[in-house]
Amino acid sequence: MKMTTFDRLQKFFRTYWQTLIFPALYFPYRMINDHRVIVDWLGCGCPKFDEQGLYIENDFNANNFTSMFWTIIAVNVISISLYNVKNLSKWRYRVIYMTTITIGSIFMAIRFCYLMQWN
Repeated sequence: MKMTTFDRLQKFFRTYWQTLIFPALYFPYRMINDHRVIVDWLGCGCPKFDEQGLYIENDFNANNFTSMFWTIIAVNVISISLYNVKNLSKWRYRVIYMTTITIGSIFMAIRFCYLMQWN
C-alpha cells in the first residue's frame, strides 16, 4: 500500500511534534518573565550589597529558575524523542534523529535562558 501525502504528514507530525514545545512555551514564559512575576517571587539575579558594601550571596533567584525551567523542558523533549524514535525504520535515521533533537534541545534551552536572564 502506497503512503499518501496526508499519511506522510501524520507520520512526520507524530515523530517531531515535541519540538513545538519550545516555541509554545517561549511566549507565555517570556510574558510572565517580562511582567516580573518570577522576579517578584524569587528575586533578581543582580548583585546585591549590604550597608557596608559587602556582597550578599544570592542563593536562588529568577535566573536560576529560568535555567532550571528550560533544562527540564529540554530533558522532556529529549525523553519524548526517545519514545518517538520507534517511528523511524532505519538505525542510522534513528541516530541522526536523536542527535539532532538532543543538540537542538540543548541549543534552544541555552538560548532561551540567555534571552530571559535578569542582569
